[in-house]
Amino acid sequence: ALEGGYQFTALPWKPWLRVGYNRSSGDDDPSDGTHRTFFQAMTTVRPFAQFPFFNLMNTEDLFAQLVLRPVPGRLTLRTDVHRIRLAEAGDLWYGGSGAFQRRGSFGFGGRPSGGHQDLATLADLSVDYAVRPWWSLYGYVGHAFGGAVVRGTYAGDAATLAYVEVTFRRP
Repeated sequence: ALEGGYQFTALPWKPWLRVGYNRSSGDDDPSDGTHRTFFQAMTTVRPFAQFPFFNLMNTEDLFAQLVLRPVPGRLTLRTDVHRIRLAEAGDLWYGGSGAFQRRGSFGFGGRPSGGHQDLATLADLSVDYAVRPWWSLYGYVGHAFGGAVVRGTYAGDAATLAYVEVTFRRP
C-alpha cells in the first residue's frame, strides 16, 4: 500500500486530496498446487470499498479521493474514483468479507477471470451528517463500470449501489 495526500486547512471546506495504490498478491500459477493469493483473514471490505464487489485478495486498486467539510464536525462529503484490476489474470476474482457462515465458502467466493485483469472503475460519493452528537445520517452512492473480468461473468457491465445509514449512539 502506498498513500499520500494533502489537506488545505486554510481554504473553506478544508479540501483533503488523497491518492493511493493498494496491491495484494494473486496466484500466478494456479496449477502448481500452492495457493499464493493474499488471504484476507477476518476483516470487512467496507473500510476499503464501500461498494463490496471486490476485496483485498488478488487486486490492484489505484484511487483518488477528495474529502470536503463544509460544516466542520457536522457535514463531510467524500468522493472516490478507483481503478481496480486483478493482480494476476490467471487467478480468480474474489468477493466476500470473511466468516459469516458455519459451512460452505467461509464467506469468500471466487469467479474465473477469463484470463483478464481489468475488473472495474468505481466512482462514488458519500455524505455524512451529524444531526445531533448522538445521531448521524450517512448516504452513499457508487457506480461501477465493469471491465473485461466483469463482462466475462455477467451479461451487463455496470452496477449501482446506494444506501442510507442511520446511527444512534448512547449519549
